[in-house]
Amino acid sequence: MTQQHVLEIYEPYDYSGQNPVTAEGIAVIPGPTRESYYLLQISSPFEFEHETVEQFVILPHYTGDKIDRAVSSTCTVNIARVPSGIDLSNKTILAFEDFLRWGVGKISLSNGH
Repeated sequence: MTQQHVLEIYEPYDYSGQNPVTAEGIAVIPGPTRESYYLLQISSPFEFEHETVEQFVILPHYTGDKIDRAVSSTCTVNIARVPSGIDLSNKTILAFEDFLRWGVGKISLSNGH
């Protein structure tokens, strides 16, 4: 699933790093609340609150939007960051302990995809 994406970060409001963030889609993974999450590998990892952020997991922000919209179109999403030093690439199901609630943004396909 190697889609290239652009993620515009709207929240957290105190975030002042790179924006938008470019990322590669890794996998859609079932999560702890029957929702499917989309795992993203960040192209240029960055520091936030003294931790390196290399991966995000996202899911649609609005009720009724499906994960497929986030994967293949433009969608407002909830963003969770994966704790520093953890790689979720090989996970087959996510637990709440795997990620930290972080913000809200908009995901789009990168130009050319």
